[in-house]
Amino acid sequence: MRIWVTRTTPGNQSTLKSLQALGHEVVCVPVLDVRRIDPEPLRSLPDAIVFTSSNGVRNHPIWPEMLDLPVFTVGNRTAEAVIRAGYRNVRSANGNLRDLQKLILDELPSPCRIVHFGAGEPAGDLKSHLRRFGYLVDRKIVYIADAVALRWLLRVRTDLPNIDGIMVHSPRAAERVAKVLSKTGWSGKIWCISEACAHKLAKMRNITVNVASRPTELALMDLVRQGGSARTPIRALMQAVPHRAVRSILLGPGLPANDNDAPSHEDDGEPDGEPPSAA
Repeated sequence: MRIWVTRTTPGNQSTLKSLQALGHEVVCVPVLDVRRIDPEPLRSLPDAIVFTSSNGVRNHPIWPEMLDLPVFTVGNRTAEAVIRAGYRNVRSANGNLRDLQKLILDELPSPCRIVHFGAGEPAGDLKSHLRRFGYLVDRKIVYIADAVALRWLLRVRTDLPNIDGIMVHSPRAAERVAKVLSKTGWSGKIWCISEACAHKLAKMRNITVNVASRPTELALMDLVRQGGSARTPIRALMQAVPHRAVRSILLGPGLPANDNDAPSHEDDGEPDGEPPSAA
């Protein structure tokens, strides 16, 4: 199959290699562009550090005196990035924000001070949740994920008749994909990393949306390998499950998997800027 990978650089390179190993042809065109932000310096060492995406790890400033602090990550890929950065005391929730919150509550005594390095628009409100249990969370913005202007996605839109499937790693990316697909008549498979991601594509016609069993890259790749578990177009699924509560479980926004799942607040205008780096 020919698959469009919408994931940001450089994470899309690992996805590309995994798909090529399965024999697929890959088109790497990101729909979000990560821009680094220099945070204000820390006034003192925290008791622990939290990362909710590998982009947070790549873009945060590293102080040698922090490398022995306990570090909590939302998933294993983020944990791997943390270890490569030199941290020596790393714990992974291997899931979504709910799993991360539980891990912190189970393993980090309260009260204590946590520094969270993450996106300008974070996924969920980790800070407020932990504050209810006595934790003081200092959120440091180290990157912003900007939506790529549609004019820079014209090439992939033109190539849609030759694309069999699309991989989407966040609801924000799903929103952009929906705009690219709008009024094109494209019909094919979309593999989503979470239900929150699939929810953004619920209004699309003639597509098959498949959701990974867990919000991880490994589960998403397994879904592609298996050809996807959901064979029915997502609109048909909504019509077949009329009960509002059940529909919410099936298609509702759910709890974000990571910072890339942050809600998009872009307006109808196109953002300015240069095209993102792409493979």
